[in-house]
Amino acid sequence: MSEQEGFRPTGGRARSGKCALCGARARLTKAHVPPRAAFNNGSFSWGGTTAGNRLAHGRPRLGGASLYAHCEPCRAATSPWDDEYIRWAYTFAVNLLHSQWKGERTHIEGKLNEVRPGRFIRSALAGMTALTPKLIDSHPDLVGAVRHGVAAPAPEGIRLLAAIAPDGAAAVLEGAHEGLAVKLSRDGGRDDEWTTTTTPTISAVIHFPPFSLLLADGQLVSALPHADCTDWLELGVDDLADVSLVLPVVDLPRTPDAPVPVSMLRFIEARA
Repeated sequence: MSEQEGFRPTGGRARSGKCALCGARARLTKAHVPPRAAFNNGSFSWGGTTAGNRLAHGRPRLGGASLYAHCEPCRAATSPWDDEYIRWAYTFAVNLLHSQWKGERTHIEGKLNEVRPGRFIRSALAGMTALTPKLIDSHPDLVGAVRHGVAAPAPEGIRLLAAIAPDGAAAVLEGAHEGLAVKLSRDGGRDDEWTTTTTPTISAVIHFPPFSLLLADGQLVSALPHADCTDWLELGVDDLADVSLVLPVVDLPRTPDAPVPVSMLRFIEARA
C-alpha cells in the first residue's frame, strides 16, 4: 500500500474506544459522514497529511463513507438532526442539477425560509467529530454545543465554513485535527533556549456534493472562499429561521502526481 492509499481518519476502524462526542469509553456505533441519505452511497476518497505535512488523497472507494465514532446514546441523540442536513442537500442538489444557469455560476445566492440552521450545523459538526476524534480534547465547548443541541455561543478560535461542491466533483473526506501544529526551534543556536511557533490548520473537510464543508482555525477564514456559518450554533436544533445564503462554488485542488504542501492548500473556483 502506498503512502497516499493508506489515509483514513484516526480511530475509524475501532469498534470500541472513546466516543468523539462525549468522551466516554464505550462500544462505538457507525457514523455515516455525511448522512447516508445525503448522497453518501457511492465513490469517495479518504484524505490526510503525510509526515512531511503535505496533503494527499487516497484511491476512490465505493459504498459510502462511514466511521465507528459515537457511543449509542450520542448517536441516538444526534442522528435525528441529520434530517435537516438531508433536506438541505436535496434542495441544493435539485436546484443545481435542473438550473438553467448550470455550469455558469460561481456563487449560489438565495434564501431558505423556515429552516433549522442550528440542526443542520450540528449534523455537519457531528460528522466532523467522527473525522477528528481529538476535537473533544482541544475544543470541548464546541463539541458540547453539538451534543446538547441547545443554543450556544459560537467559538471564535475554530469555525465551520460552507460552500457548494459542484455536480460531478470527487467526494473527499479528511480529518487530521491535532490542535495547532507546533514547531520548536533553537533560538540563536543556544541549547537552553527554544522558540515555538504555531501554524493554524484545517482540521476536517467534508467535500461531498452538493456541500463543501471545512472545520478550520479562525485565522484561516479570510484566506478561504467558503462562507462562515459558525454563528448558526447560536440557534437550537428546533429553532426556525429564514437564512440568506451566498455560497461560492469550489472544488479541491487535484493532486494526481504528488501531495500538495498544506501551506499551499487553496480551494479552486469551479462552476456548478
